[in-house]
Amino acid sequence: MGLLTRVFPADVVDAVIEEAGRTERRHRSLPARVMAYFSMGMALYSDGSYEDVFAQLTDGLSWASGWSESFTPPSKS
Repeated sequence: MGLLTRVFPADVVDAVIEEAGRTERRHRSLPARVMAYFSMGMALYSDGSYEDVFAQLTDGLSWASGWSESFTPPSKS
């Protein structure tokens, strides 16, 4: 999943989100950029569960950021 950030850099994903008029108004635990990567991941790993794809995605994004950012799945609440 870290490869997604190499093919689609964060600034490109952010620009597309902004162009679509879907920027965030509040800080969320799952930012729009992460959800965009999650959508791409689900398309690439359609046989995987949401949880598996999200786990791979968060590990990949953390790795791509040099482990300076970490993302955790949201709780059921």
